[in-house]
Amino acid sequence: MVFASLSFIFLLLPLFLAVDFFVRRAKSEISRNTGLLFASLIFYTWGEAANVFLLLVLGIVNYAAGNYLSKSKNPRSWVAVFVAVNLAVLVGFKYAYWLTSFILPTLASKKASMPLGISFFTFHAISYLIDVYRRQVAPAKNTFDFLTYFCMFPHLVAGPIVRYAQVKDDLSARGPNKELFTFGMYRFLLGLNKKVIIANSVAIMADSAFSLSALGNLHFFDAWLGITAYAIQIYFDFSGYSDMAIGLAAMAGFHFAENFRRPYSSTSIREFWRRWHISLSSWLRDYLYIPLGGSGGGTAYRNLLIVFSLCGLWHGADITFILWGLWHGLFLVFERLPAGRMLERVPVVLSRSYTLIVVLVGWVFFRAENISLARAYLKNMFTVSSAPSVLTYHVMACVALAVGFVLCLLPDRFFPAPTSHKAESFPASAYGLQTLFAVLSIALLLTGGRNPFIYFDF
Repeated sequence: MVFASLSFIFLLLPLFLAVDFFVRRAKSEISRNTGLLFASLIFYTWGEAANVFLLLVLGIVNYAAGNYLSKSKNPRSWVAVFVAVNLAVLVGFKYAYWLTSFILPTLASKKASMPLGISFFTFHAISYLIDVYRRQVAPAKNTFDFLTYFCMFPHLVAGPIVRYAQVKDDLSARGPNKELFTFGMYRFLLGLNKKVIIANSVAIMADSAFSLSALGNLHFFDAWLGITAYAIQIYFDFSGYSDMAIGLAAMAGFHFAENFRRPYSSTSIREFWRRWHISLSSWLRDYLYIPLGGSGGGTAYRNLLIVFSLCGLWHGADITFILWGLWHGLFLVFERLPAGRMLERVPVVLSRSYTLIVVLVGWVFFRAENISLARAYLKNMFTVSSAPSVLTYHVMACVALAVGFVLCLLPDRFFPAPTSHKAESFPASAYGLQTLFAVLSIALLLTGGRNPFIYFDF
């Protein structure tokens, strides 16, 4: 189920708020956690009924594993075993068909079915086990606390990747907080509007461009406009979903960290990854890059390429995702070389243009269904042809693209600092404006238009 759907907004969200209000009166965090767990299982069962048992089994197994690690005299060996079990489940569901297709090519055209959100809740489990092993966090006090964290529906199927250490205090003590609830409503409305009004509107332009490219009939101008539309789509799609997740968590009394900080305003790829999908990039840094040796010992370049190859593979079982990760990894290596450090001395407009071009080219690999289509699209982007422009421009898509482009590229000073979950961080007029836009969003959903969510595929 997508947060930006009528069934969630008018059915599950009211149910969740009603259950949370009722159990909050019991003044028991176990009761409130149980209520949230109940709502989360309904949310997951709605679209993944067959896999809810896998989710619960993995939750119970990892809870038991965390307790065992905290008492084990040989935790290093056991943490490797428990992490391997989680990775085996992920590989089995997400990558087995792709790996097998190299032996049996007839499988290559078949899309594997996998549990919704498995990439995210696997990373949740691994971070929990490693943090317990490192003695950075004590294991969950009881099964309900851990299952509430593990199955919590705001972050369950598409992130952000939330570490147990970030929410353990909220799990044990989160009383009624009107300010936090108000903040949560605002962030949910903001995310809904970003997703429906901007991301959904520009999706048709991006889809048309890639379809025409596959037919060999795409103009140079259309190619750049199409990949720009996709860049706007994926950002407002995923950051909008993260906003809704942060908002829903706040309504339930949790403080989720920010997951995006306007990444297209970055002046380097290094900065881009400090602003894009922050929970993933920080996870890869803490649980993969640093254990590999980080930037020390002369292995920084190798480690970056390994990490970003795996980052690409995490997003999808296809060579195009690996190439997307390697593309970013190569530019991160370049920026650490003397020539790359010159970016710090060039005018901001040049460094931002460089970053945008690198990111846009990378999105071609991310969006294309295979290497051949990616190669064809890149050829259209960098070959000026005399073919006529045939891309259809819808008014709503053009307006959404222009608004999204401006919002992405305006300097940070035009936007408030991160809210820190405080209602007074945004004026009442902003709340009213998002409410009005939410009416438009719901009206657009009622028309039955396309409402895709890109990261559900990963």
